[in-house]
Amino acid sequence: MVSREALRQQLWGDGTYVAFDNGVNTAISRLRDVLNDDPRASPLDRARAEAGVSFHRSTAETAATAAYVKGHHVISPHSPESMLKATAFLEQAMALDPSYPLPYHGAALACILRCLLDDMPPTEALPKADAYLQRGLSCAQKDAMVYNTLAMLRTFERRWAEADNASREALTYEPENPHVRMIRAQLLTCLGQHDAAIKEAKNAMDLDPVHIRANMHLTMALYYARRWEECVQAGMAGLEVCPDPYIGIYVSLALIELGRTEEAFDLNRQTRRPGPLQAVELAYNAYIAARAGAVEEAMSALSRYSRRASTTMLRLLHSAGWRLRGAAMMRSRSG
Repeated sequence: MVSREALRQQLWGDGTYVAFDNGVNTAISRLRDVLNDDPRASPLDRARAEAGVSFHRSTAETAATAAYVKGHHVISPHSPESMLKATAFLEQAMALDPSYPLPYHGAALACILRCLLDDMPPTEALPKADAYLQRGLSCAQKDAMVYNTLAMLRTFERRWAEADNASREALTYEPENPHVRMIRAQLLTCLGQHDAAIKEAKNAMDLDPVHIRANMHLTMALYYARRWEECVQAGMAGLEVCPDPYIGIYVSLALIELGRTEEAFDLNRQTRRPGPLQAVELAYNAYIAARAGAVEEAMSALSRYSRRASTTMLRLLHSAGWRLRGAAMMRSRSG
Protein backbone atom coordinates (compact mmCIF):
# COMPACT_ATOMS: atom_id res chain seq x y z
CA MET A 1 0.00 0.00 0.00
CA VAL A 2 1.32 3.45 -0.94
CA SER A 3 0.42 6.47 1.19
CA ARG A 4 -0.81 9.77 -0.28
CA GLU A 5 2.31 11.51 1.02
CA ALA A 6 4.62 8.99 -0.67
CA LEU A 7 2.71 9.43 -3.92
CA ARG A 8 2.88 13.22 -3.67
CA GLN A 9 6.62 13.12 -3.00
CA GLN A 10 7.21 10.82 -5.96
CA LEU A 11 5.21 13.00 -8.35
CA TRP A 12 5.97 16.54 -7.14
CA GLY A 13 8.52 16.67 -4.34
CA ASP A 14 8.53 19.42 -1.72
CA GLY A 15 8.87 22.49 -3.90
CA THR A 16 5.67 22.34 -5.93
CA TYR A 17 2.18 23.08 -4.62
CA VAL A 18 -0.83 21.73 -6.49
CA ALA A 19 -4.37 20.71 -5.59
CA PHE A 20 -2.99 17.23 -4.98
CA ASP A 21 -5.76 15.79 -2.81
CA ASN A 22 -8.47 16.87 -5.23
CA GLY A 23 -6.58 15.24 -8.11
CA VAL A 24 -6.03 12.02 -6.20
CA ASN A 25 -9.67 11.87 -5.15
CA THR A 26 -10.78 12.29 -8.78
CA ALA A 27 -8.35 9.63 -9.97
CA ILE A 28 -9.49 7.20 -7.28
CA SER A 29 -13.14 7.78 -8.15
CA ARG A 30 -12.45 7.01 -11.80
CA LEU A 31 -10.46 3.89 -10.93
CA ARG A 32 -13.26 2.68 -8.70
CA ASP A 33 -15.78 3.16 -11.50
CA VAL A 34 -13.58 1.14 -13.88
CA LEU A 35 -12.99 -1.60 -11.30
CA ASN A 36 -16.61 -1.60 -10.10
CA ASP A 37 -15.30 -1.00 -6.58
CA ASP A 38 -17.62 0.47 -3.96
CA PRO A 39 -15.96 2.81 -1.40
CA ARG A 40 -18.99 2.21 0.81
CA ALA A 41 -18.29 -1.51 1.09
CA SER A 42 -17.71 -2.77 4.62
CA PRO A 43 -14.36 -4.33 5.63
CA LEU A 44 -16.10 -7.71 5.54
CA ASP A 45 -17.25 -7.15 1.98
CA ARG A 46 -13.73 -6.16 0.97
CA ALA A 47 -12.24 -9.20 2.67
CA ARG A 48 -14.69 -11.41 0.81
CA ALA A 49 -13.79 -9.80 -2.48
CA GLU A 50 -10.06 -10.24 -1.83
CA ALA A 51 -10.70 -13.90 -0.96
CA GLY A 52 -12.43 -14.46 -4.27
CA VAL A 53 -15.97 -14.32 -2.94
CA SER A 54 -18.23 -12.66 -5.46
CA PHE A 55 -19.17 -9.09 -4.57
CA HIS A 56 -20.99 -6.88 -7.05
CA ARG A 57 -22.52 -3.47 -6.74
CA SER A 58 -26.05 -3.16 -7.92
CA THR A 59 -26.84 -1.12 -11.00
CA ALA A 60 -28.74 1.34 -8.81
CA GLU A 61 -25.74 1.87 -6.50
CA THR A 62 -23.42 2.46 -9.43
CA ALA A 63 -25.88 4.91 -10.99
CA ALA A 64 -26.35 6.68 -7.64
CA THR A 65 -22.62 7.21 -7.30
CA ALA A 66 -22.43 8.55 -10.85
CA ALA A 67 -25.32 10.96 -10.19
CA TYR A 68 -23.67 12.19 -6.99
CA VAL A 69 -20.36 12.80 -8.77
CA LYS A 70 -22.20 14.82 -11.43
CA GLY A 71 -23.97 16.89 -8.78
CA HIS A 72 -20.74 17.46 -6.90
CA HIS A 73 -19.05 18.57 -10.12
CA VAL A 74 -21.68 21.03 -11.38
CA ILE A 75 -22.13 22.73 -8.00
CA SER A 76 -19.15 24.90 -9.03
CA PRO A 77 -19.06 27.63 -10.12
CA HIS A 78 -21.43 28.73 -7.38
CA SER A 79 -24.47 30.27 -9.03
CA PRO A 80 -28.23 29.84 -8.59
CA GLU A 81 -28.34 27.93 -11.88
CA SER A 82 -25.54 25.55 -10.91
CA MET A 83 -27.19 24.92 -7.52
CA LEU A 84 -30.45 23.88 -9.16
CA LYS A 85 -28.66 21.64 -11.64
CA ALA A 86 -26.60 20.04 -8.88
CA THR A 87 -29.66 19.46 -6.71
CA ALA A 88 -31.40 17.65 -9.57
CA PHE A 89 -28.48 15.21 -9.88
CA LEU A 90 -28.32 14.77 -6.10
CA GLU A 91 -32.04 14.07 -5.85
CA GLN A 92 -31.59 11.48 -8.58
CA ALA A 93 -28.82 9.84 -6.55
CA MET A 94 -31.05 9.72 -3.47
CA ALA A 95 -33.85 8.07 -5.43
CA LEU A 96 -31.48 5.46 -6.85
CA ASP A 97 -29.86 4.59 -3.53
CA PRO A 98 -31.50 6.10 -0.41
CA SER A 99 -28.82 4.50 1.80
CA TYR A 100 -25.98 6.51 0.21
CA PRO A 101 -25.26 9.49 2.55
CA LEU A 102 -23.20 11.82 0.35
CA PRO A 103 -26.07 13.11 -1.85
CA TYR A 104 -27.83 14.38 1.28
CA HIS A 105 -24.75 16.36 2.25
CA GLY A 106 -24.52 17.77 -1.28
CA ALA A 107 -28.18 18.80 -1.42
CA ALA A 108 -27.97 20.44 2.01
CA LEU A 109 -24.87 22.35 0.95
CA ALA A 110 -26.67 23.52 -2.20
CA CYS A 111 -29.48 24.93 -0.03
CA ILE A 112 -27.02 26.80 2.18
CA LEU A 113 -25.18 28.17 -0.84
CA ARG A 114 -28.41 29.30 -2.48
CA CYS A 115 -29.15 31.24 0.69
CA LEU A 116 -25.70 32.84 0.65
CA LEU A 117 -26.20 33.67 -3.02
CA ASP A 118 -29.45 35.49 -2.17
CA ASP A 119 -31.42 32.94 -4.21
CA MET A 120 -33.43 31.42 -1.33
CA PRO A 121 -34.55 33.01 1.96
CA PRO A 122 -33.07 31.48 5.12
CA THR A 123 -36.52 30.58 6.42
CA GLU A 124 -36.80 28.18 3.50
CA ALA A 125 -33.17 27.20 2.86
CA LEU A 126 -32.09 26.23 6.36
CA PRO A 127 -35.01 23.89 7.18
CA LYS A 128 -34.56 22.20 3.79
CA ALA A 129 -30.83 21.75 4.44
CA ASP A 130 -31.60 20.34 7.88
CA ALA A 131 -34.11 17.85 6.43
CA TYR A 132 -31.55 16.58 3.92
CA LEU A 133 -28.92 16.19 6.61
CA GLN A 134 -31.23 14.30 8.95
CA ARG A 135 -31.84 11.81 6.14
CA GLY A 136 -28.10 11.52 5.63
CA LEU A 137 -27.52 10.93 9.33
CA SER A 138 -30.09 8.13 9.31
CA CYS A 139 -28.05 6.13 6.78
CA ALA A 140 -26.23 3.09 8.14
CA GLN A 141 -23.01 4.32 6.58
CA LYS A 142 -21.65 7.39 8.37
CA ASP A 143 -19.80 10.03 6.39
CA ALA A 144 -17.67 12.95 7.54
CA MET A 145 -19.14 15.38 5.02
CA VAL A 146 -22.67 14.92 6.34
CA TYR A 147 -21.46 15.89 9.81
CA ASN A 148 -19.32 18.67 8.37
CA THR A 149 -22.22 20.30 6.54
CA LEU A 150 -24.32 19.91 9.68
CA ALA A 151 -21.60 21.76 11.61
CA MET A 152 -21.73 24.54 9.01
CA LEU A 153 -25.51 24.77 9.25
CA ARG A 154 -25.54 24.83 13.06
CA THR A 155 -22.84 27.53 13.02
CA PHE A 156 -25.01 29.74 10.82
CA GLU A 157 -27.92 29.06 13.16
CA ARG A 158 -25.70 29.88 16.16
CA ARG A 159 -26.47 26.55 17.78
CA TRP A 160 -22.92 26.35 19.06
CA ALA A 161 -22.96 23.12 21.08
CA GLU A 162 -24.58 21.18 18.25
CA ALA A 163 -22.14 22.68 15.76
CA ASP A 164 -19.21 21.63 17.93
CA ASN A 165 -20.53 18.08 18.30
CA ALA A 166 -21.05 17.73 14.54
CA SER A 167 -17.61 19.15 13.79
CA ARG A 168 -15.96 16.71 16.19
CA GLU A 169 -17.79 13.81 14.56
CA ALA A 170 -16.56 14.91 11.13
CA LEU A 171 -12.99 15.02 12.44
CA THR A 172 -13.37 11.52 13.84
CA TYR A 173 -14.24 10.14 10.41
CA GLU A 174 -11.90 12.21 8.22
CA PRO A 175 -9.19 14.09 10.14
CA GLU A 176 -7.23 14.72 6.92
CA ASN A 177 -10.10 16.29 5.00
CA PRO A 178 -9.29 20.00 4.48
CA HIS A 179 -13.00 20.90 4.29
CA VAL A 180 -13.53 19.44 7.76
CA ARG A 181 -10.66 21.52 9.11
CA MET A 182 -11.98 24.70 7.44
CA ILE A 183 -15.44 24.43 8.96
CA ARG A 184 -13.87 23.65 12.32
CA ALA A 185 -11.78 26.82 12.00
CA GLN A 186 -14.87 28.88 11.14
CA LEU A 187 -16.74 27.56 14.17
CA LEU A 188 -13.83 28.21 16.54
CA THR A 189 -13.52 31.77 15.20
CA CYS A 190 -17.21 32.35 15.95
CA LEU A 191 -16.65 30.99 19.47
CA GLY A 192 -13.73 33.37 20.03
CA GLN A 193 -11.21 30.53 20.29
CA HIS A 194 -8.81 32.28 17.95
CA ASP A 195 -5.57 30.36 18.51
CA ALA A 196 -7.38 27.07 17.97
CA ALA A 197 -9.12 28.48 14.89
CA ILE A 198 -5.81 29.55 13.35
CA LYS A 199 -4.33 26.13 14.06
CA GLU A 200 -7.23 24.40 12.29
CA ALA A 201 -7.03 26.81 9.34
CA LYS A 202 -3.31 26.08 9.03
CA ASN A 203 -4.09 22.37 9.15
CA ALA A 204 -6.43 22.86 6.19
CA MET A 205 -3.71 24.79 4.36
CA ASP A 206 -1.21 22.00 4.98
CA LEU A 207 -3.67 19.50 3.52
CA ASP A 208 -4.37 21.61 0.41
CA PRO A 209 -2.14 24.72 0.08
CA VAL A 210 -3.88 26.08 -3.04
CA HIS A 211 -7.49 25.56 -1.99
CA ILE A 212 -9.32 28.89 -2.21
CA ARG A 213 -11.46 28.25 0.85
CA ALA A 214 -8.48 27.10 2.93
CA ASN A 215 -6.65 30.34 2.18
CA MET A 216 -9.79 32.36 2.93
CA HIS A 217 -10.40 30.64 6.28
CA LEU A 218 -6.82 31.25 7.39
CA THR A 219 -7.04 34.92 6.42
CA MET A 220 -10.38 35.25 8.22
CA ALA A 221 -9.14 33.50 11.36
CA LEU A 222 -6.12 35.80 11.57
CA TYR A 223 -8.31 38.89 11.06
CA TYR A 224 -10.71 38.04 13.89
CA ALA A 225 -7.73 37.18 16.10
CA ARG A 226 -6.66 40.81 15.50
CA ARG A 227 -3.35 39.68 14.10
CA TRP A 228 -3.43 42.32 11.38
CA GLU A 229 0.06 41.97 9.91
CA GLU A 230 -0.18 38.18 9.72
CA CYS A 231 -3.61 38.51 8.14
CA VAL A 232 -2.25 40.77 5.42
CA GLN A 233 0.73 38.50 4.82
CA ALA A 234 -1.34 35.31 4.61
CA GLY A 235 -4.05 36.94 2.51
CA MET A 236 -1.68 38.45 -0.03
CA ALA A 237 0.06 35.08 -0.39
CA GLY A 238 -3.33 33.46 -0.91
CA LEU A 239 -4.35 35.99 -3.54
CA GLU A 240 -1.26 35.12 -5.56
CA VAL A 241 -2.42 31.55 -6.11
CA CYS A 242 -6.19 31.69 -5.71
CA PRO A 243 -7.87 35.10 -6.19
CA ASP A 244 -10.99 35.28 -4.03
CA PRO A 245 -13.15 38.29 -3.11
CA TYR A 246 -13.39 37.28 0.54
CA ILE A 247 -9.63 36.99 0.92
CA GLY A 248 -9.48 40.51 -0.52
CA ILE A 249 -12.14 41.71 1.92
CA TYR A 250 -10.38 40.41 5.04
CA VAL A 251 -7.01 41.75 3.91
CA SER A 252 -8.64 45.14 3.23
CA LEU A 253 -10.20 45.16 6.70
CA ALA A 254 -6.83 44.34 8.26
CA LEU A 255 -5.17 47.13 6.26
CA ILE A 256 -7.75 49.56 7.62
CA GLU A 257 -6.83 48.53 11.16
CA LEU A 258 -3.20 49.24 10.26
CA GLY A 259 -4.15 52.74 9.07
CA ARG A 260 -3.61 51.94 5.38
CA THR A 261 -7.10 52.91 4.20
CA GLU A 262 -6.27 53.92 0.63
CA GLU A 263 -4.40 50.67 0.07
CA ALA A 264 -7.35 48.80 1.57
CA PHE A 265 -9.84 50.48 -0.75
CA ASP A 266 -7.69 49.84 -3.83
CA LEU A 267 -7.29 46.16 -2.96
CA ASN A 268 -11.00 45.77 -2.26
CA ARG A 269 -11.89 47.17 -5.69
CA GLN A 270 -9.30 45.00 -7.42
CA THR A 271 -10.48 41.75 -5.84
CA ARG A 272 -14.25 42.09 -6.20
CA ARG A 273 -15.95 39.41 -8.24
CA PRO A 274 -16.78 40.52 -11.80
CA GLY A 275 -20.46 39.57 -11.70
CA PRO A 276 -23.28 40.64 -9.35
CA LEU A 277 -22.11 40.92 -5.75
CA GLN A 278 -23.62 39.01 -2.85
CA ALA A 279 -25.36 41.10 -0.23
CA VAL A 280 -22.70 40.11 2.31
CA GLU A 281 -20.02 41.52 0.01
CA LEU A 282 -21.98 44.75 -0.43
CA ALA A 283 -22.05 45.25 3.34
CA TYR A 284 -18.29 44.82 3.65
CA ASN A 285 -17.62 46.98 0.59
CA ALA A 286 -19.77 49.80 1.98
CA TYR A 287 -17.73 49.86 5.17
CA ILE A 288 -14.38 49.77 3.36
CA ALA A 289 -15.45 52.53 0.96
CA ALA A 290 -16.73 54.66 3.84
CA ARG A 291 -13.46 54.33 5.72
CA ALA A 292 -11.62 55.44 2.57
CA GLY A 293 -13.89 58.47 2.20
CA ALA A 294 -15.61 57.23 -0.97
CA VAL A 295 -19.03 58.35 0.24
CA GLU A 296 -20.91 58.00 -3.06
CA GLU A 297 -19.67 54.46 -3.63
CA ALA A 298 -20.46 53.51 -0.05
CA MET A 299 -23.98 54.92 -0.35
CA SER A 300 -24.52 52.98 -3.57
CA ALA A 301 -23.43 49.74 -1.91
CA LEU A 302 -25.68 50.43 1.08
CA SER A 303 -28.64 51.09 -1.20
CA ARG A 304 -28.17 47.80 -3.04
CA TYR A 305 -27.66 46.02 0.28
CA SER A 306 -30.88 47.39 1.75
CA ARG A 307 -32.94 46.20 -1.22
CA ARG A 308 -31.77 42.62 -0.70
CA ALA A 309 -31.13 42.28 3.03
CA SER A 310 -34.58 41.00 3.97
CA THR A 311 -34.30 37.91 1.75
CA THR A 312 -30.75 36.78 2.52
CA MET A 313 -28.66 35.04 5.13
CA LEU A 314 -27.65 38.37 6.61
CA ARG A 315 -29.69 38.09 9.77
CA LEU A 316 -27.70 34.97 10.57
CA LEU A 317 -24.34 36.55 9.84
CA HIS A 318 -22.50 39.56 11.21
CA SER A 319 -22.41 41.58 7.99
CA ALA A 320 -25.21 43.89 9.09
CA GLY A 321 -22.69 45.24 11.58
CA TRP A 322 -20.44 46.31 8.73
CA ARG A 323 -23.39 48.09 7.07
CA LEU A 324 -24.05 50.02 10.28
CA ARG A 325 -20.37 50.83 10.71
CA GLY A 326 -20.24 52.12 7.15
CA ALA A 327 -23.32 54.28 7.67
CA ALA A 328 -21.91 55.73 10.87
CA MET A 329 -18.60 56.45 9.17
CA MET A 330 -20.35 58.30 6.33
CA ARG A 331 -22.40 60.36 8.76
CA SER A 332 -19.26 61.42 10.59
CA ARG A 333 -17.53 62.37 7.34
CA SER A 334 -20.51 64.26 5.94
CA GLY A 335 -21.13 66.03 9.23
